[in-house]
Amino acid sequence: MQPKKKTIKVMIAEDQAIILQSLAGLVNSIDNIEVVGTALNGLELLKQLESEKPDIVLMDISMPKMNGMETTRIIDEKMPWVKVIVLSCHDHPVFIKKMFRSGAKGFLSKNATELELEKAINTVFEGGIHLSEDISRSAMMTFIATDASGEELPDPSALTSREMEIIQFLADGFLSKEIAEKLFISVKTVERHKTNILKKLQVRNTAQMVKVATDMGLMLN
Repeated sequence: MQPKKKTIKVMIAEDQAIILQSLAGLVNSIDNIEVVGTALNGLELLKQLESEKPDIVLMDISMPKMNGMETTRIIDEKMPWVKVIVLSCHDHPVFIKKMFRSGAKGFLSKNATELELEKAINTVFEGGIHLSEDISRSAMMTFIATDASGEELPDPSALTSREMEIIQFLADGFLSKEIAEKLFISVKTVERHKTNILKKLQVRNTAQMVKVATDMGLMLN
């Protein structure tokens, strides 16, 4: 008779309640895996981690109050025995690179199947690394090439909420004067934000800015 497998304890951080509930139900349906807690943002998750002792955290990136990148970094520093698997719709190389540098041990697309989710949890629990099968080969080649060259990829997490608003307005075809009127700020302030965005995304003009933001999954549908 084989010994019973240890139950893997999982916590989930996801800011959309419906997705969170559905994901928790899915994870609980997998043999030897149990959801011991859920959170709608990073701060809520860290508070729960003071009392709960999960093996794995499934972590969304885009969350209010504290995003997944910062939360993962804190977990890696203060609770390194807790292993983080990112579960996100953002599969651009920059997100993958930043999350692994923050301490993540796995990266799953939100399009992942139940079978891959189970595989990822078991792989990371046993000390391995899991990268989503949905991550495109070309994206990973970019990721690897950039790492090898030593160049630093643009960091989307450095963008402020105001800068994100301005990128969206620019993508929608609004001019600086129109953006200023909508946001009740001066044209000079809009231009200053645009300059900062160009630096953060490492691009030269508005067209490149919008393209990079779109490629990174930062734009609203």
